[in-house]
Amino acid sequence: MMQDQKSIWRHLCKTPFQLGWIDVDGVQTRYLEAGPVDAPAVVLLHGTAGSLENFCANYAEYAKHFRVVGIDMLGCGWTDKPEFDYLIEDYAEHVRGVMDVLAITRAGVVGVSLGSWVGARLALDHPDRVSGLVMVAPAGIVTDPDEERRFAEGVRQRRSTAAAEPSWNSVAVAMQGLVLKPESLMDELIAVRLDIYRDPRMKAAMPRLLAFTLGGQALSAEEWRGLKLPIQVIAAVDAPNMFLGNARAIAATAPHVELVEMTGCDHWAQYEQPDRFNAASISFLQKSH
Repeated sequence: MMQDQKSIWRHLCKTPFQLGWIDVDGVQTRYLEAGPVDAPAVVLLHGTAGSLENFCANYAEYAKHFRVVGIDMLGCGWTDKPEFDYLIEDYAEHVRGVMDVLAITRAGVVGVSLGSWVGARLALDHPDRVSGLVMVAPAGIVTDPDEERRFAEGVRQRRSTAAAEPSWNSVAVAMQGLVLKPESLMDELIAVRLDIYRDPRMKAAMPRLLAFTLGGQALSAEEWRGLKLPIQVIAAVDAPNMFLGNARAIAATAPHVELVEMTGCDHWAQYEQPDRFNAASISFLQKSH
């Protein structure tokens, strides 16, 4: 028996939390909330076609300091999948709607990949609603158009394959690229993603979830320079890929950026290095509120 076996439940079992659905402009949206209702709010946004479980290693520590809310973003996870193509502004408006329904006037935002891009768009469109932004494997800035295009094509291929013929192997392949050490990915996270992809709605929804990857959605250099809020960017230095370049480019472009170099992780710093990630991001968010 593996005494150190990790699971979503073991991360959450000692933390009071609520898991449920709320109506956001007609979209039934799954969310998890923990921490004191009167504490400063933080909203957690997962990556492409992910779900709120992606932050399982962070809720408990965040809940000691914040009212923390994780969501299944528009069309993702067990949230409704309306029949139109989702662009970055659509994802951002859905997050704003979640905040309205939960009476959160202002929040720190932590986003991974797509979630970081959505957080930046939300902060640009509604600067009064976002107090600080933590960007993990940041997206939304183009440093190399050809590499961006190749990466987007790969994402569409892997996610579309996983949704069209969902199997343990197809989902595992799509997810193992998120971590530096594939063996560190919990079977339970793969199983949850497999259940989501087996949802009969997902096959038709996946192209809509991925519409943003077809281009034209990145923030311009002027828009990045216009983001006046505090931003913390996590740079995974052991994964010298497009996202490391993105992290350094954002740090060089936006005016108030704290660049945190982190080892031992790839796309999912919040999962692979939770202790270091939690300490750095919580300290930053406390200062930005």
